[in-house]
Amino acid sequence: MGLSARDVAAVLRQKINDQDFKFGEVIPSQTILSKTYQVSITTVNRALGELRREGLVRTEQGRGTVVTSLPHIVRDARDRYTPDKRNQDRGAFAAEARRLGMSPRSDLTISREVPPPKVAEYLGTPAGEEVVVRRRSMFADDTLVQMAPSYIPLDIAGGTMLEDHVQAPGGMVSTMAQLGHEQQYADEYLTPSRPPTEDEATKFGIGTDQTVFELFHVAYDAEGRAVEVCHCVGPTHLWQFVHRVPMK
Repeated sequence: MGLSARDVAAVLRQKINDQDFKFGEVIPSQTILSKTYQVSITTVNRALGELRREGLVRTEQGRGTVVTSLPHIVRDARDRYTPDKRNQDRGAFAAEARRLGMSPRSDLTISREVPPPKVAEYLGTPAGEEVVVRRRSMFADDTLVQMAPSYIPLDIAGGTMLEDHVQAPGGMVSTMAQLGHEQQYADEYLTPSRPPTEDEATKFGIGTDQTVFELFHVAYDAEGRAVEVCHCVGPTHLWQFVHRVPMK
């Protein structure tokens, strides 16, 4: 009995994981794969479809099937916001990317906007009231891996360093502490997998049959006031999430 589509996908997946096929490289054509593994073009197409859904490859017009797999970025909520971890770089994400040998970059725009209703509810701001929005597009080795706008009440951020593009080591969390609003704890609401919007699929370069995660990070100060809501979205296949659950 010949190889199934699942078998061919497993072989190709292993080659990608072993970096026989590296990020950005074009894997052999369907015709070559068909001859190599002695299966039909239909079987190869199904195997590649499985890898596309997993986010390991994508089809590019005029090039073929391109490897899109990067090392998993580990978002370790157990200690990512501690001063030691943050101060390794300009924020938690940059430190996480560099630990994997990747070069982080964040493209930032700052504005004052009325937040989405869900964000306003988390912040406890009146409907229609503007907040400061620090809208970040986060890249690892020039690949967009996350979009993460942060929403901060205007009475905290307005006219402060939080409306500047340059931040101190440790990122925005350290800046807020300097302004007298040190974050004490945070609640996180994670949807690990949902279909991307058309805009998200285009920006992340993923198919509509792939998924993104969505996370609302709500940070509180010592008085229990919500001082920041960060709304994170990224391709599910690029991220791993680690949390600690108290047992007693």
